[in-house]
Amino acid sequence: MDAVKLEGGGSPRVAAAKAVSRAGIAVLGHVGLTPQAISSLGGFRPQGRTAIEAVKVRGSLPAT
Repeated sequence: MDAVKLEGGGSPRVAAAKAVSRAGIAVLGHVGLTPQAISSLGGFRPQGRTAIEAVKVRGSLPAT
């Protein structure tokens, strides 16, 4: 299956995922590792490695 992978969360990302999905394109959500943000993060940086960080990552996800 072909799909678009979106990283991160928040309202703008949710809106983008809904628009892409309405256009008939499958969307895969992705959290935890942010390879597209490699430049702004200074390298591959897994997110949510500690319990506190994991709660923050989980909290950024929209309810399904």
